[in-house]
Amino acid sequence: MSAYFDSRSGRWIFEFSKTINGSRVRATKTLPKGWNRTKAEAYDKAETDRLYGVATGAIKERALITDAVAQYIKHRCPDLDNGNGVIKELARMHWCYEGRYIDELGDVAREFVDAERERLAPGSIRNRLSYLRSACRYAQKHHGIGSDIALTISMPVVKNERKFYPGRDVMLAIARKTPDRHARAVIRIGFYSGMRISEIIDATLQDGSFGLVDTKNGDDRTVPMHPRLFVLRKYFPLPYKKRWFQRLWERARDAAGFSHLHFHDLRHSTASAMVNSGVSLHTVGQVLGHKDSRSTQRYAHLAQETLQAAIRKIR
Repeated sequence: MSAYFDSRSGRWIFEFSKTINGSRVRATKTLPKGWNRTKAEAYDKAETDRLYGVATGAIKERALITDAVAQYIKHRCPDLDNGNGVIKELARMHWCYEGRYIDELGDVAREFVDAERERLAPGSIRNRLSYLRSACRYAQKHHGIGSDIALTISMPVVKNERKFYPGRDVMLAIARKTPDRHARAVIRIGFYSGMRISEIIDATLQDGSFGLVDTKNGDDRTVPMHPRLFVLRKYFPLPYKKRWFQRLWERARDAAGFSHLHFHDLRHSTASAMVNSGVSLHTVGQVLGHKDSRSTQRYAHLAQETLQAAIRKIR
């Protein structure tokens, strides 16, 4: 048995060092806290068999989640607006995916949910799992790590949908409270396009539309430009990063007396205005860039109200 109990750390340690087919194969892993001898022995046997299989070519090497996360942190996180925050969140999860393989991602997710459901809110759990999934998908796509593995995670249900749909009068009241003309432009664009702050900042101007590359859902998309936004094209490229625009929004929002609103609520306003004008939920989802139709279903009740209003017009 290659595993032994380390009394100082109170954890089992797996150490492997053998010469196989003329090559030295070494592996060391600190097993999860709380494991007993039975679990350690089972891991020892399975991992020893795997190492022999890989060394002899009998089985294909399995990709580690930690390798995928390392590539994501090195190559992708520096380009993210909240890259440092993502790195911290992934570090907080390290205990769960340490030494685990990409093909075990679903099991890792379930174990993380079971372990943290009493301590973290469902939204926080969902966010951390999303970061971990994004890391694995990025490593698959750009670095070939576990490229033959289908990544699936069962996400916890989060029932925190907001019901605030600020109208044009509220949007203008908030915009007037900031002296920064770029911030005023961003607020108006958010209301008339449904784009997130980060999307507005990164958007490129096209002929009658905004071009978005590598959005939150990982896809490129084009957002039609409302006629009232044509005059704002002169403010591009925008000079600030997301956090500074967020601060300007919060100051203006508070000064206007709408402290309960988030910038993201302007996205809901865009959706509700389209639905109330008879636009289908499918089209609304395309404008907002929803990859999953369930994201658009939050506006289904508005569509029903629009249909009811239409049927009442029959005389």
